[in-house]
Amino acid sequence: MNRNEFLAELHVDVEKIVLEQGYIVSRENERNEYVYVIESGFCSFCRDNYISGFLSQDDMIGIFDILDFDILDGEKSTMTIRTLTTVTALRFKKTGAIKQMINTPQKSYYFYSRLQRYQQQFVDKSIILTLSANERLTKCLKLIADTYGQPLDGAIILPKAFTIDIIANYVEIRSERMHYLYKKMLQTGRIKNYNGQLLIVLDN
Repeated sequence: MNRNEFLAELHVDVEKIVLEQGYIVSRENERNEYVYVIESGFCSFCRDNYISGFLSQDDMIGIFDILDFDILDGEKSTMTIRTLTTVTALRFKKTGAIKQMINTPQKSYYFYSRLQRYQQQFVDKSIILTLSANERLTKCLKLIADTYGQPLDGAIILPKAFTIDIIANYVEIRSERMHYLYKKMLQTGRIKNYNGQLLIVLDN
């Protein structure tokens, strides 16, 4: 089941909206009355001011209040969701929709596959945080490159959303240390700056 089939079978009123970069879609410990399905763009999801992971095309916002599989409407969000780029999304009221999402095998598979992806990002980050700062940065860049990057002349280019400051927050490295490590990686040729985007050089 793809995104459009999933939404069609929910039988809800869907609104297409555009969210500007830096817009807070959902705040931690506050109630959110909508579910959003991303059509394009990137968001981060944060807890205690640290980025836990990222959202992109086909991911859903507004279901972090049920990561423990509580399907009751109106629960408080466990995450703050912020747009990293301009985001185009489809929005519908949460009331009643969550229960509809799990009432058939096809819809529940789509829904829970999203939850599993978010939970995997928590696992990935917990592993990264056990490493040294240099190893955390290297591991994080590889993870983002494998997930979101695009091949370019023997390297992988990261979307503009993944700035040095965003990556530093994700791997919980202080800004000064991050910029030092970034300069060292530039000097060794492990990464390059390509028109404002990070280029991860392969086999270097």
